[in-house]
Amino acid sequence: MELEQAKGTLVQEARELLAHMEAALLEIEEAGASDERINAIFRAAHTIKGSAGLFGLELIVQFTHVMESVLVRVRNGELTIAPALCSLLLACGDYMAALIDALAAGGDLADPDPAARARLLAELGGHLGAAAAAAPAASSGGTPAVAGGWRIVLRPSAELLRQGLDPLPFISYLERHGEIAHRAVLAERLPGVADLDPELCYLDFEIVLHGMATRETVLAAFEFIADDCLIELTPLLAAEAVAPATGESRAVVRQRGEQALIKVEARKLDQLIDAVGEMVITTAGARVLAAQGGDPALLREALAELELVVERIRDRSLDLRMTPIGEVFQRFPRVVRDVSKELGKKIELLISGAEAELDKSMVDKLSDPLMHILRNAIDHGIEPTAERLAAGKPESGHIRLNAYHESGSIVVEISDDGRGLNRERIRAKAVEKGLIAADATLGEAETMALIFAPGFSTAEQVTDISGRGVGMDVVRQNIEQLRGSVQIDSRPGSGTTFRIQLPLTLAIIDGFQVMVGDAAFILPLDLVEECLDVSNRDADCHIVSLRGDALPVVDLASAFAIDRQPSLRQSLVVVRYGRRRAGILVDRFVGEMQAVIKPLGRLLRSVRGLGGSTILGDGSVALILDIPNLFHGFVGAAADKAAAPASLS
Repeated sequence: MELEQAKGTLVQEARELLAHMEAALLEIEEAGASDERINAIFRAAHTIKGSAGLFGLELIVQFTHVMESVLVRVRNGELTIAPALCSLLLACGDYMAALIDALAAGGDLADPDPAARARLLAELGGHLGAAAAAAPAASSGGTPAVAGGWRIVLRPSAELLRQGLDPLPFISYLERHGEIAHRAVLAERLPGVADLDPELCYLDFEIVLHGMATRETVLAAFEFIADDCLIELTPLLAAEAVAPATGESRAVVRQRGEQALIKVEARKLDQLIDAVGEMVITTAGARVLAAQGGDPALLREALAELELVVERIRDRSLDLRMTPIGEVFQRFPRVVRDVSKELGKKIELLISGAEAELDKSMVDKLSDPLMHILRNAIDHGIEPTAERLAAGKPESGHIRLNAYHESGSIVVEISDDGRGLNRERIRAKAVEKGLIAADATLGEAETMALIFAPGFSTAEQVTDISGRGVGMDVVRQNIEQLRGSVQIDSRPGSGTTFRIQLPLTLAIIDGFQVMVGDAAFILPLDLVEECLDVSNRDADCHIVSLRGDALPVVDLASAFAIDRQPSLRQSLVVVRYGRRRAGILVDRFVGEMQAVIKPLGRLLRSVRGLGGSTILGDGSVALILDIPNLFHGFVGAAADKAAAPASLS
């Protein structure tokens, strides 16, 4: 099990390194090569190679070694990282990603694409010469090999074991580069029994390695513990023929300042631990008051304080799940680059708001919808160069990805400065497919929403990129599954903006509880603007005038067929989601609460307007309203039924 966990770490780290490598290559294409960018690419390939070597993953090690050899020539100034080489390295990154995906799938690592591997190795070999490419196990450069081998003394720091690192597997790994003729444990630092600390490392190791390994090869074997070790290398033969890499016969590597495997900021963990400490103290105080039969007022005060501490723990626990949306955005520069080249268009991708955070569980689920919208913007939105110039536009099209927080949610906008959506064409296609009647009257938002119908497409020509009518219906479904909504704003000749609004988390929300008959409902508190008494409202009117503005109203009792007792009192909760507002008619308000969101059962999962459920303090169940779907469903129906708004006094 520990080995599988280690492989999982390798997969995760390799994917991050490949993303960094891809970003650096795209920056080189855009802004030119620099030492920093070239070194970032080399570090990624070198680290993946070293990690894979620890697990004996030869398919990865051998391929990455050839790629690394090319990068060595680039670093040494022997090769120029021209556009053709950038494209080759990007393709190599894609193949390496396929290898990592195959490793993540479990079982023995098999080559996912032998033809691609052979082609890429041949192209890499063209930058090295046939002899270098044909010897993947050879050194990547540096000092010559030593026929006799090396005497190695490894002196780990005392703290090595506390960092979860064991030197023995790294020593065993040396057998891949030769024959270990001798190994010994040196106990010079071993203290007396009374002073022993089982978490500290007191032992040094002496190894004699026979073979043709170079200094760089030996040091690379200890790369992942080199920051916390002193490594002494002495050639067994012809010592005078080998120039030490740093002017000495030992390599002392710098102290590590970062811990790359920690995915949660230590600051966040410290805050959570502090809050837990506060809870322990507050709970102990409340227990003492209860044991002494204290004043009920003091007990209520202690309970209120405890609730505040629990809220802090909740907020800080949820904060651990938050991750920058940049993790999604970083995947798209490559998409824009490849697709625009395929279509012969010049397109610039502008990204802003990548630091905005959302729940980690939503990051991967958001990637596919954004990908569909982005590819459609490239294919359909941005015009060909000649058409743009004829329209007086710049030669290069622009696509912007932007994210920001708004009203307790996150908004992601995908905008382009292309030709925009043609309303008449959308309408004609919808009539042709029988989605609407020929004489139907639709507003702009309703017309734009037609593109989300399954199989809907206005493309005149089917391409490998889009035009088959597959994708936009999936976009809407995926976003609604995340309790979000998508809106479209398009102007002919100017461009289109897709606006996706999502909750920050799918776990716990601050809610506002209302009652309709005997049924309890929870509204997300961040969306509640105000509460009103509307006992004098006309029961047949589905729109009211609120301070001069028309406000559509949804009666929850009618919407969900709930029996209610006749009452003179009715209440209205005014909610806002995105740029829209509506009133939700209820019987009475209960108040604010924290709701732990639970999924709906099969019977309720398809009911429009419901986003989950929660357990109340008395053990009963309350349904959580899905405001976006409530807007798209009942609010639109309410607006259609209304003839004239009633006035609220």
